[in-house]
Amino acid sequence: MLKFIRRNAEAAWVKFMFVAIVIVFVFWGMGGIVGGEKAEVAARVNADPIDPAEYYRAYDSLVRVYQNMYKDNFKPEVAKALDLKGRAMDQLIRGTLMRQEAQRIGLSVSEAELRDAIAAMPSFQRRGRFERDFYVQVLRANDLTPGDFEDAERQELLVSKVQDLIISGVHVSDAEVHDRYVYDNEKVNLRFVKLDVPEFLSQVNLADADVQAYYDKHQESFREPERVRLEYVLYAPEQFADKVKLTDEDIQGYYDDHKFDYEKPEEVHARHILFKVAPDASPELKAEVRKHAEEVLAKVKAGEDFAALAKQYSEDASAGDGGDLGSFARGKMVKPFEDAAFALAPGATSDLVESPFGFHIIKVDAKQEARTQALDEVRADIVAALTKDKSRDLARTQAEGDQTKAVAGETLANLAQADGLSVATPAPFARGEAITGIGMNPDVTKAALAANAGDVGAVIDSPKGYVVFRVGEKLPSHVPPLAEIRERVEQAARNEQAEALAKKKADELLPELQKSDTDKLAAANNLKVEESGPFARTGTYIPNIGNAPELKKAAFDLTADKPVAPAVYSVSGASVLAVFKERIPADEDQFKAQKSDLARQALDRGRGQAVEEFTNYLKARANIDVNQDFLAAVQDSGHMLDGGPRRHR
Repeated sequence: MLKFIRRNAEAAWVKFMFVAIVIVFVFWGMGGIVGGEKAEVAARVNADPIDPAEYYRAYDSLVRVYQNMYKDNFKPEVAKALDLKGRAMDQLIRGTLMRQEAQRIGLSVSEAELRDAIAAMPSFQRRGRFERDFYVQVLRANDLTPGDFEDAERQELLVSKVQDLIISGVHVSDAEVHDRYVYDNEKVNLRFVKLDVPEFLSQVNLADADVQAYYDKHQESFREPERVRLEYVLYAPEQFADKVKLTDEDIQGYYDDHKFDYEKPEEVHARHILFKVAPDASPELKAEVRKHAEEVLAKVKAGEDFAALAKQYSEDASAGDGGDLGSFARGKMVKPFEDAAFALAPGATSDLVESPFGFHIIKVDAKQEARTQALDEVRADIVAALTKDKSRDLARTQAEGDQTKAVAGETLANLAQADGLSVATPAPFARGEAITGIGMNPDVTKAALAANAGDVGAVIDSPKGYVVFRVGEKLPSHVPPLAEIRERVEQAARNEQAEALAKKKADELLPELQKSDTDKLAAANNLKVEESGPFARTGTYIPNIGNAPELKKAAFDLTADKPVAPAVYSVSGASVLAVFKERIPADEDQFKAQKSDLARQALDRGRGQAVEEFTNYLKARANIDVNQDFLAAVQDSGHMLDGGPRRHR
């Protein structure tokens, strides 16, 4: 049974959930999906469909997350390796199961709960308050209606209620926190010898037959990808900036439409002197720090220079700047500090202010009331923004017009010359390769590879501008003949044989190492003994050795009595023999200092695991039917084949 349920078997919520689970699966187990058209849904979870549009939103959202993470390195093969299609589907299935669970056990979200949750979202607040008009404006800017957003938020709150029910029984003991800390922070140091490929290359005797055999066996590793040669014209917006004509009405209209962008909240420019006290400090220590802070406060009140006192006494990073925190609006500082700072007049200093960080003495240097910047203050910014937008519009209009002419037979050279632009003819490129003058652009690459020689592609929007291209030549994927790549093949074959020789030698040395002294063995075989330095269990990388997951796992089983790692480990082609040197215990003083944070992290992990295990429990007992044909039609770039899902009857 689930571990977290075992641990909390006597808790009332567990008993309640199990009664509900038994009842629901009696009914869910009585039949599958009857009738209906599978093609109309992305999946069915018990009786509930997952709509294709819902899937597209989830998948596109996930793609955007990883695009922002990987930047130019995000390619279709990366999306495929990450299985973003499957992840998006799994997220929707899990969410559906949790909502079904909430409905089944009678949970609901009231209008008041929904209203309060939305009003508390910082994205919909101005000057620290929820504003309905601003809420609608933000949703409209994201192509959402209040109804759609509120329905989605209601579902999220429903899921949260189930999760709260699940995690309410999760507890973490001090012993568990300590054990996890030791596991994460104890370290091992190894001594090792590395038998590198270059040291064995001179022993490799490569015949022509060996080269041919390697080529025959590894042809696919030398395959050249499909490439395309094209010519293109880049319509960069800045090249059209001098054609933009702005009127006062344009500028006034932009200002009126974006007035909320020019609202400046109330701000204070403040300094402080901080006397640190941990939230869990003893009353005696807290009283001692307060007494010291009051002594410094007396010096402030006596008129001594605040900045000089901050440099001398403050325990904050701002001390070197005389305690200067710069200007800040409400919501940027912890509340006790914020309340005190905004209550002070310019030039005034506070009494002692207590916050989770300790005691503060605050001085306000200046104060700026909330206001809206006048048009004249922001005119230059508006002109720049409008010029940029209109330049891009002009570039797009010109590109679209020229693309139409190119499709009709006009040469790109003539079109470019008429616009004062130039035609680029980059070297042939493949998927995932940069295009000279454009850089990495999956959209141009995908369109060019999908077109035929002579075709003019659709206008492509790129970060540098709009691209109009004509395909010149398609170069199919192929394996070059051995004669063309013989040098590469020979080098690869030599490396393979050298790796084998290094491994063979290491295998011969391992039994000797288990009976001999490491230094003597290394000296007898002209090897260098190195040291990894201390490393923890996390990750797979070992300092001075490299990515070695199996060795890292074995290292923590080694002891002074059994010091030799039990195998030869291959690391980037080299063969490594390792010996235990020392184990460095986790720092107990550091554990005491971090205990509260570690306990919170452990509780968060436990809660996350509880939700994960319970969701998996629901999945294992649910009737889940994923439309695999639909899923296969979703490309790993986030687009659909043939413009949409295939339909099946």
